[in-house]
Amino acid sequence: MITINTTFKIPAEDIKDFEESLRNFVNVIDFKHISNTEKLYSTDKTFQKLVKAKKEATKQCELYINRHN
Repeated sequence: MITINTTFKIPAEDIKDFEESLRNFVNVIDFKHISNTEKLYSTDKTFQKLVKAKKEATKQCELYINRHN
């Protein structure tokens, strides 16, 4: 068995039915709403730095996992 992480964009009014259908079809480990941060990112230098740091940390974590797994 493998684990897959994916992101979808769907209309907000469809989310409940979508989640329910997905859970009926596969074993859902995590299901969360991702906030729209486009405006925040374009106007807030601190947020830009946080996003950059998170991206780098994620990259390093994935490299570590791939080397040791």
